[in-house]
This record gives sequence, C-alpha cells and structure tokens, in this order.
Amino acid sequence: MLKAYAIENLKSGMVVGRDVNDPDEGLLIRAGTVLNNATIFQLLDRPIFSIYIEEEEKKKHVTPTKSSLLDAPYVACYQQAYGQMEELLSKLREGAGLDIVLLESIFSAENMRQLCDGSKAVSQLSNMDRSGDYLVHHSLHLAILAGLMGRWLRYDDQKRHDLVITGLLLDIGKIKIPDTILSKKGPLSDEEFRAIQKHAEYGYEMLKDTQLGTNRDILFGVLQHHERCDGSGYPYGVCRAQISDFGRIMAILDIYDAMTADRSYAKKKSPFDIFAILHDDIMSGKLDTEYGVYFTKHFCHALNGSWVRLSTGEVGHIVYLDESRVDALPIVQTLDDQFIDLSSNMSVKVEAILNAEEAQHAE
Repeated sequence: MLKAYAIENLKSGMVVGRDVNDPDEGLLIRAGTVLNNATIFQLLDRPIFSIYIEEEEKKKHVTPTKSSLLDAPYVACYQQAYGQMEELLSKLREGAGLDIVLLESIFSAENMRQLCDGSKAVSQLSNMDRSGDYLVHHSLHLAILAGLMGRWLRYDDQKRHDLVITGLLLDIGKIKIPDTILSKKGPLSDEEFRAIQKHAEYGYEMLKDTQLGTNRDILFGVLQHHERCDGSGYPYGVCRAQISDFGRIMAILDIYDAMTADRSYAKKKSPFDIFAILHDDIMSGKLDTEYGVYFTKHFCHALNGSWVRLSTGEVGHIVYLDESRVDALPIVQTLDDQFIDLSSNMSVKVEAILNAEEAQHAE
C-alpha cells in the first residue's frame, strides 16, 4: 500500500514506493530503496515536497457477526424452551396448577445437554435477545446457570436435574405479585418491598402441594434463595447453618443473572462489575464462600474470548483472564491490536459483554 509522506516526516528504514525524480536531474531514488538519514538529508535540499512510501497493509480486525456469535441450534432450543415456560407460567396464573409433564419437557435430558453446554451457554446467554417476558428469560437463565453449576460441582445426574428445576421455578411466586410493583420504575415503598419479599414463600407454598412437594432440595432452594449467610436475608433471616445447599447456590446465581439484564429500575452490569459485587458479599459473609468461588472461577474460564465494550468506548475481546482469582480482571485486545491489562490499568473497565447486534456494528 502506498502512502504519501512529506519529506520532513520521513524516517530511516522506510521503503520508497515509487521512483523519485528531480525536475532538473532526473531519477534520484529508485522504488524499493530503503531510506537512511543521508538520503533523507539529500531530499531536504531539493525542490521535492513529498514522496510515496510502501507500507504494509494493516490487517483488518474482523469483528464477529451475528452468525458467528449465535449458534442456530442453541437459539432454536432456547426459543422452544421459552415458549414452553411461557405456557407453564400462563397455566399457573390461570390456577391450573403445575404441569409436571410440561416442566420435565422444558429441561429434558436432551435440552439440558444442549442448553447447559459450558462456554457455549455463557456466550449464548450474553448474545441472545432478551426482549419479551423478563420472568420467563430469568427462569430459563437460572436453570441454565444451575445446570452449569451442577456440572462444575460434579453433582450426579439426579441432583443436577433437581438444581436445574429449582432454577426454573425459583421465582414462580412472583406471578402472585401485581405487575405494577414488579415493573415499577424508581424505588419501591416499604409496603411494596415487603410484597416483593413474599415471592419466595409464595413459590414454596405453590410447590408444596405438587409432585415436587417431597423434594426438600427444590422446596428449600426456592424458599431460601434470598436468605444470606450472615442472617440479613429474607423471608426468615436465618444464618448459613440453616440455609440449604440449594438455597446458598441459587442466591449467587439469582444475583448474577438479575444484574445482567436491563430492568425498569436499573441498567445491566458487566460480569466483572457483578463479580466485584459478589466478591464483596462473599468477603462480608453474606454469600457462601465455596459456592461463590466455584461459580466465579468457572464462569471466568467461560468468558475467555468474549467480545467486550470498554469504558473508553473501544471494542475488543478477552485474550487472558486469571481464573485462580475471584476478583481477576482480563487482558483485552482492542480492534487496533492494542493490549490493555485491566488489572494494572484501573481507569479502564469492561462496560459490557457485547451482544450480537453491538459486536456486529462495532467500528
């Protein structure tokens, strides 16, 4: 690629792209000549204002397209599960009870394998459109995250299945809360907040008289997912020893997914902002240390390679992340091939994991 340079901007080592001619003396420098300081000084004394320099064409940093970020079979499976979950919640709202057959079909063994497929699940949840019913999306995301967590914890098939079902049904009690409260913009009144807090008990009561009523893991996971290890949670303010394993796990997954979505009262956060919040809650004794570290460590591993938008406005992808640290920050390669270590450059932050639309239109 040829580029014109003013004589005063030439540097030793540049390669001449076209023959340089003096109006009086003819050919001075042939194309292909490597400039040195003596040659440049020679040009400064002549009536020549610029010459062409041969430059390597910079590689264009290819940003991902929708097709490269979204896996069609995965999206199709998710959309099918979305429709089924929407139907299940609709039946519950109409008082028809919990459709166990429909529940099991949502996360059949085949669906679980596809939707809870490691790094693919993390990237797809970040990239898929989340428009529609928030509760449906949140329920499916929690089920998928629970499937991942069950694998990371090396649960057997039955226990992992139960954790997935817990995620899927975690917030069903919210169907008993007025939508005016759930979708309210701005702070809730004390009375409205108390109404929201009832959803864990509502969910427990709804499940207690179903075929799941004898499964204490699922029941107490739903009931206790807002309890905190230091006793500061709800509905009963119990401490760690009284909170079930499923309750302590789902507390972490619920916080994570709720913060990744745009809500009427808050904008979504990047995973690293959420990890910082989780880290603070772990250190202060609110969240379970073992499960918190497990989740963060394995989720970080799955984020390697993700496309991100930085607080500077730059776009890049994660090329390294220290998975041994709960509070680790990544090294990001930007579109102009600069490497930014966010652990040492604290003025720059990951603003968001890019969805397909954002990554496709990144400049």
